[in-house]
Amino acid sequence: MGRRAKTARPQGGDHAAPYRLANIGAKKASFPGFVEPCHPTLKKRPPDSPDWLHEIKLDGYRAQLHLHGGKATVYSRTGLDWTRELRSIATAAEAIADHDVVMDGEATVFGKTGLPDFQALRRELSKSSSARLTFQAFDLLYLDGYDLRGVPLIERKRVLRELIGDRGGSIGYVDHLDIDEGAQVYEHACMMGLEGIVSKRKDSPYRSGRQELWTKAKCTKRDAFPIIAFVEKLGVQPRRIASLYLGRWEGDRLVYAGKAQTGYSLAAAREVRERLDPLVTGKSPLSHPIKKPKATWIEPHIQAEVEYNGVTDDGLLREPVFKGLRDEPGTLRTKPAAAARASGRVRNENILQLLPDAVVPAKDELASYWTRVSARALHFLGGRPLKLVRHVNGTTFYHKGPLPSVPPEVHQLRVQKPEGGEGVRLWVDDLAGLLGLLEIGVVELHPWAATVDDIERADTLIFDLDPGEGIPWEFLVETALRLRDLLHAVGFDTWPKLTGGKGIHIMAPLQEKMTHNAVHAYAKRLAQQFASTDPDRYVTSAQLSRRPGKLFLDYLRNGRGTTAVGTYSPRARPGFPVAAPVTWRDVERGIKPDAFTIARPPRRRRL
Repeated sequence: MGRRAKTARPQGGDHAAPYRLANIGAKKASFPGFVEPCHPTLKKRPPDSPDWLHEIKLDGYRAQLHLHGGKATVYSRTGLDWTRELRSIATAAEAIADHDVVMDGEATVFGKTGLPDFQALRRELSKSSSARLTFQAFDLLYLDGYDLRGVPLIERKRVLRELIGDRGGSIGYVDHLDIDEGAQVYEHACMMGLEGIVSKRKDSPYRSGRQELWTKAKCTKRDAFPIIAFVEKLGVQPRRIASLYLGRWEGDRLVYAGKAQTGYSLAAAREVRERLDPLVTGKSPLSHPIKKPKATWIEPHIQAEVEYNGVTDDGLLREPVFKGLRDEPGTLRTKPAAAARASGRVRNENILQLLPDAVVPAKDELASYWTRVSARALHFLGGRPLKLVRHVNGTTFYHKGPLPSVPPEVHQLRVQKPEGGEGVRLWVDDLAGLLGLLEIGVVELHPWAATVDDIERADTLIFDLDPGEGIPWEFLVETALRLRDLLHAVGFDTWPKLTGGKGIHIMAPLQEKMTHNAVHAYAKRLAQQFASTDPDRYVTSAQLSRRPGKLFLDYLRNGRGTTAVGTYSPRARPGFPVAAPVTWRDVERGIKPDAFTIARPPRRRRL
């Protein structure tokens, strides 16, 4: 940018000595665009080592603050421009407008207890403006003509503190603890009711993506609460619950504590329903009744053991997960595996396509499957916008439109719709995200051929070989091998995928990304070229009237927002098959379309 590097001037007092950026290894660079964030890896316990420092894990939205030429821009974790939504933060940042800066941090709201309150944050974001929104900065990536990402973390934080100081208000500095025993910091954070801690190597550079140089350990609490009501899953036999309403005793008053919507295996949901049946009453047992139209009220004689992340300012449990029934103090009746919560009635506007003949596995079966295969599956599914097949109250459908309440482990991406307006697509990047999708009834995952950091350009060419009635599997295999050879001749290194149905997908990764329109046009041209070699047996039209007795060369999987079933995704079909990556040697040997199921998944990533 041609500007001479400035010295970061102290804002918090004389203790923040001037600091020359070049002296700590910063490199001259022009002002960057959005930088993909560094994400910590989830661990059960934090590291115990003098080489690490520890920060409080703030409960909010990850954000990146850019200040350039006196103008502030705030980006979401995926690079969306959130300046309008976080205008008060942007305005406050312009108080340090004599600097060009990129800071990594968390947008959050502090509740009445002085702790970050995620529910309060969501309420504040719904307002046109809010003085309660704050940006808590924990890293400095760029300052006044210098890129600091290669500088050791401890030095980046020192400069950041000098820059922000103790100014207070909407821009804050996230301090750290330099203690050898990370477990001690973690235990104190949990005792205080915090979400957890983030531990970082002191000498680490800033690297985008999921990193082992940063780790996070989350706090969970566990206690028993009286059950005051349940919601029954409609239309199923034998009867079972969908969720429980919980209470909490305050002296001789019974007050509402929240709704446990997750953690029920099929067996547990049935057992709990049977146990609660004798306690059904016609009125709420709460000291101050609340309105819950779907609740079946009961006498509060049985307690539910739940895990939860904390308590909101309103006294409600954050993310309670059912773990079992407690009949007597210290005695658990059951310890069911975690599963997904039942959702409410399906609205017509949420149904893109009904799947009336679908058969779906139990939620605990899906949870077990994703736990087994997540490390392999995320190679194909992670970081991509998803189209979803959901199962809600006995209805299986491709989802469209507004989403239910989404667990925080599942990320949301705002996208511009071709017809105008804005939509939301979900994406995941870890096992917690995959399990979070189960909480809203997701069965199948259909990813875009693009990643969330570059959604307008495709990175893969996809051909779906979809046989009509009477087409034998052997002909499908023959076609796949011929199409492979054609693609190889024009420079593609392909791999095959069983769809979990009756077809094969041929996946052709692009050496350089292309626009979706360009990929669509190219795939169409290749498919029509191939079909012209035998028009009596191949068709490129999606019209059902033209497909009996022919093999449909489906190039329509290519295009902005169009999808194909995701690799490793289960299918809502009898036997619960899996869309599986295989090798061309497997295809040549005659592998069958139902070779893999959620009970018998592929053992390794095959390309």
